[in-house]
Amino acid sequence: MERPHRGTQLELEIDNLAFGGQGVSRVDGLVVFVAGGVPGDRVRAVVTKAKRRYAEARLESILRPSPDRIGAACRHYGSCGGCRWQSLAYPTQLKYKERQVRESLERLGGLTDFEVRPVIGMEEPWRYRNKVEFSIGPGPEGPLVGFHPPGRWDQVLPMTECHLISPEAETVRTRVEQWIRKTGRPGWDPRSQTGYFRHLTVREGRATNELLISLATAPGELPPGLPEALLPEFPKMVGILHASNAGQAEVATALPHRVLHGRSFLFEELGGLRFKVSIDAFFQTNTEMAETLYARAAEEAGLTGHEVVWDLYSGIGSIALYLARRARAVLGIEVVGPAVEDARDNARLNGIGNATFLEGNARVVLKEVLEGRAALPPGLEKPDVVVLDPPRGGLAKKVIMRAAAARPARIVYVSCNPATMADNLKDFAEHGYRLVRVTPVDMFPHTPHIEAVGLLEPTS
Repeated sequence: MERPHRGTQLELEIDNLAFGGQGVSRVDGLVVFVAGGVPGDRVRAVVTKAKRRYAEARLESILRPSPDRIGAACRHYGSCGGCRWQSLAYPTQLKYKERQVRESLERLGGLTDFEVRPVIGMEEPWRYRNKVEFSIGPGPEGPLVGFHPPGRWDQVLPMTECHLISPEAETVRTRVEQWIRKTGRPGWDPRSQTGYFRHLTVREGRATNELLISLATAPGELPPGLPEALLPEFPKMVGILHASNAGQAEVATALPHRVLHGRSFLFEELGGLRFKVSIDAFFQTNTEMAETLYARAAEEAGLTGHEVVWDLYSGIGSIALYLARRARAVLGIEVVGPAVEDARDNARLNGIGNATFLEGNARVVLKEVLEGRAALPPGLEKPDVVVLDPPRGGLAKKVIMRAAAARPARIVYVSCNPATMADNLKDFAEHGYRLVRVTPVDMFPHTPHIEAVGLLEPTS
């Protein structure tokens, strides 16, 4: 067969899923990635990109559907890029996510002789998100509040539903969009850098039923009337914020804001603890599965009440405080100042006195602690357990080196990216720590994303 080029039409058998969620097929030794393909499908696809070692193709039609293919629940499926696996039966999603974790650790990390525990999924894998960020852009009938279609950062998809958020959050989106249109001001056009309304953030306390929103605009006074438009219908809305974005970047967080109503945070409950969660704070977006994730991390930490725990990316203190009830003392390190203040507030809120939180970059603070230059309460200088829950980009090599230099008996690594987890654990192996076992936890059903909790122990 002649090597395919852009525009070539192919009939393909999908036999696997790539890490990003695309279907995988092979033609005469060439790997072809097909967005929307499900293993077991026979499809017709058109090549959109042809490289020496692989090609990408657009799904044109399904000639024979896979037994694992199901009808998508959302009418926007295929137009919205949010949950690309809706057409894949949920048990099959879990099978491929477990495989993704194993293959990442083996192939990318070169790791062997570790246990992969069965993936933990959700009983009801819908309506699980407690936070959503909508973009706002121009539309034919006025500003649209919604999501970008795949690959189109300059457009906003008209939407009526999202099955990953609560019906109440859906209604908030609708009411804000209606109010925005009544103001007569335009949505933001990122191409021309003109317009006014830019983003809407909605947070929910799933256990407390509290609602918190932030409306981000270009600089300028917000038209009056937003609280009056929302509060009669949403009496549990504890805060309405107006954020200002004077830059070109399409960001909805870490912006200067003022409070139009109530407060700039809500309360959430998890694992018997109550947390203050500010509008921009990192908090797991799936409250139900966050409790499962933390319980597995606590199990791997093996706490008996006598241990010192270091949590090196502590955020608002959720994991640190969850573990503090089972430990002698906990040290949390976090680079974001407001998150550190939230963590300290959350310790006081829950009457936890054995948790200390330091503000700073983990790489720098670890160096100060190891050199005895950090001002710490007595006994916190040497950890028995180190907990790591880094961003998607993973850990800097010096953080790995210094965490290993502290010689804890156990390291618990919580990952939202199996690829960077594999790379980091390969580096830990060079510093004398081996992966004992890993448990995938599905925090994000109907998407290719997967969390995992790994336990590392010294090799000698």
